Amino acid sequence: MKIFLEKLEKYFKGMKPLILLLSLFFTGAVLSNPVNEVPFKKEGDLFNFYIEIPAGTKEKWEINKSSGLLELEQKNNQARIVSFLAYPGNYGFIPQTISGDGDPIDLIDLDESSPQGTVKQVKIIGAIYFKDRGEPDYKYIAVSPSGTFNGVNTIEELLLYKPSVAEIIKLWFLSYKESGKMNFIRFIDLDESMDILRVSHERWRTEQNETN
Repeated sequence: MKIFLEKLEKYFKGMKPLILLLSLFFTGAVLSNPVNEVPFKKEGDLFNFYIEIPAGTKEKWEINKSSGLLELEQKNNQARIVSFLAYPGNYGFIPQTISGDGDPIDLIDLDESSPQGTVKQVKIIGAIYFKDRGEPDYKYIAVSPSGTFNGVNTIEELLLYKPSVAEIIKLWFLSYKESGKMNFIRFIDLDESMDILRVSHERWRTEQNETN
């Protein structure tokens, strides 16, 4: 069955949602929507994180909030590929959150590449506040509990002990879109980032109560 699915993926290149559906059909797995069905937190200080784009890749994948399927974004009828260096960390979102733009809170994980569609438990250390075409855009930064930066607990510690890492992440987000679209405002400490995160989770809970 694995060989069969691999052959299908080669034939339908760039159509991973189809391959996912076929896998679910043949394995009997239950399709779920990670935006709503993956818990917000794991335990203690760890949060769940859903990986849309693995570190080291350039294809722009995004979850469909309605279906729960990962979809390759299209631009001018072509697959959207980042016209810059590959993603410097695993990129995705925190489930059961709604940010100001209506999407889940974005997060980048400072660790080695993990498979697309993986749910990881990560430790949030803070965030970067950008404006994307004038609109607030928060990029949360997290580390893996057993990863390279597991000893870093706050954005202040990252800036103090690994300043080049913080600068790389900031410059990457400023540069991966067309020039001038992203503007850096400031780094956000852990306490403020947790406040924003709690508000985004409550916004999700309110929306769920209104729709159910």
